[in-house]
Amino acid sequence: MGRFSITRRNFIASVGATAVAAPLCTPAIAQGVKPIKIGLVTSLSGAYAGMGESMRAGLQLFLAEQKNSFAGRPIELIVEDDQLKTDEGVRKFRKLIGQDNVDFICGVISSGIALAIRDVVAESKTLTFISTGSANDLARKAASPYIFRPTKTNWMLGSTAGQWAADKVSKSGCLTLAADYAAGREYVGDFVDSYQKLGGKVVKQVWAPLGTTDFAPILTTIAAEQPEFIYSFFASGDAVRFLQQFSDFRLGGKVKLVGTGALFDQEDVLPAVGDAALGGVSTYHQSPTAPASKAFAETYLKARGRLPGEASSSGYATGQVIKTALERVQGDPSNKEKFREAVLSGATDTIYGPMTFDPRNNQAILDIYVNEVRKGADGKPINTVIHTFKQVKDPGPGA
Repeated sequence: MGRFSITRRNFIASVGATAVAAPLCTPAIAQGVKPIKIGLVTSLSGAYAGMGESMRAGLQLFLAEQKNSFAGRPIELIVEDDQLKTDEGVRKFRKLIGQDNVDFICGVISSGIALAIRDVVAESKTLTFISTGSANDLARKAASPYIFRPTKTNWMLGSTAGQWAADKVSKSGCLTLAADYAAGREYVGDFVDSYQKLGGKVVKQVWAPLGTTDFAPILTTIAAEQPEFIYSFFASGDAVRFLQQFSDFRLGGKVKLVGTGALFDQEDVLPAVGDAALGGVSTYHQSPTAPASKAFAETYLKARGRLPGEASSSGYATGQVIKTALERVQGDPSNKEKFREAVLSGATDTIYGPMTFDPRNNQAILDIYVNEVRKGADGKPINTVIHTFKQVKDPGPGA
């Protein structure tokens, strides 16, 4: 992966409907002005490659809109592929820190990689922004003064879904179904805890291996159980296959689906499944119909031919946070404590809404949207905000 900077015009010209083109050429850096180096580590190969491309596209778009300059300093972006592998993610972080001497690192889709690089970041004191990896521990026992997370924790989505389901869906007949790895276990655990505290009853919990291709045995179980609703977590290709097969089994009109935003992601899932997702409800910190996201959604649609989902939004929002903090320190990130204080000093206007950070753990405090998949004006499925949980904060250290 290479170093590059871009303009808004050549960003839009260079992207097709489904993917960003290869790294763009780097124009000459203004003479005598040292660039700010930002490393982006994301998954450009492996199961989440589509999400990785979207994350890169979101950050690239923000850089283009800012004319590739934050606080009067040109930006040099260095993109690395972690291949969705923990060891590779750690290696890429070490390269960016030791070889490229970056000022910041951002990105990371996998929570496993986010946790694995924690000590690498702490040892080097590299200012890092985890854009998507949402493991609860990074806001708790694994929190680091050098890691900021301009994204949600798994608890922030699972607990709000539990509240919504108990209040608006049903307090009985819930079946949970999720990918059987750390994220799925956390989402379901936090949902169940919240749901049961409000009197909800879970009749069965079902787990599917990551990368499941055939959901028929699980769907047969669901048809036999006849639950009132399902709380579910799948992402990317797993979500697409599950929703398509759920529809093939003609369960869509019989069983309500409630889940994490990844299950109905606007960019990486809905275009592939179409009407199979209609009526699905999710809790998410991102929505193309949220007021704060409107301008970004329109611009991104023009650039890529589709509305943004979490990964592209996370790239864009991370850029917003870094830019705002750099402006607060007059473009000088060399004093890391001063920069940390700048991030924590006030709200940043982002496409997620106003974002502040909890000083206990550098975790973003965010509005969480309840989205329902409805048909938009163009007849295509769109995540539509039907409720907002305002300024949700993770329990933090000691939870």
